[in-house]
Amino acid sequence: MKSLVVRNLTYGYPDGRRALDGVNLEIEEGMRVCLAGKNGSGKTTLFLNIDGLLDGDGFISVKGMERSAESMARIRKSVGFLFSHVEHQFIMTDLLNDIILSVGDEASGAAAKKDIAMQWLERFDLARYADRNPLDLSTGEMKRAALAGVLARRPGLLLLDEPLGGLDRENGEKLAAMLRTLSTTMLIATHRRFMVEEVATHVAVMEEGRITGLYERSKALKRRDVRMLLF
Repeated sequence: MKSLVVRNLTYGYPDGRRALDGVNLEIEEGMRVCLAGKNGSGKTTLFLNIDGLLDGDGFISVKGMERSAESMARIRKSVGFLFSHVEHQFIMTDLLNDIILSVGDEASGAAAKKDIAMQWLERFDLARYADRNPLDLSTGEMKRAALAGVLARRPGLLLLDEPLGGLDRENGEKLAAMLRTLSTTMLIATHRRFMVEEVATHVAVMEEGRITGLYERSKALKRRDVRMLLF
């Protein structure tokens, strides 16, 4: 099954700027695709359209569900979106209850949801911060906490917008190691060669609102146009 299909997706902002200009992209189940492109090439706008926060013209299908007014709520349950500014993802004033909000329908009852939330915090080495305000954590801890909340929903497709932004090498390696343990299909907007080398199975290149190529990782790293987009 294809986890994501995007065909001829266009989107223009009210100021007249055309952010997406006929995006075509297909991602198979289990692929981890790094999306490389210059700032302003349309990566975040593409993510916002996939998650239903923007509504451009064109075809989008997630896990076999075609985007429509009727299906959008189900699609959003299947998509986990890690924002580039993760501080915007937290709602509650303590980390445990923020994760509990994300726990899906597989748990019934407050006690079961709390147990599952704690399991996610333990997996991300954050259990000791369960009662802390997420905004009081370090950048690396905040990224892990936001990812734990996203994954607690059991998404079928994970969108990661610059997940290594603001992280030092040590915390970047911790986050990459966690991502490698997941079987979830991923689309990862990044400028970091490290993320491509350590996490990606494929690389897609985005230029001026279009996907101009999709390559297996080893082939992508041999291409000069791809290497020029990574550091």
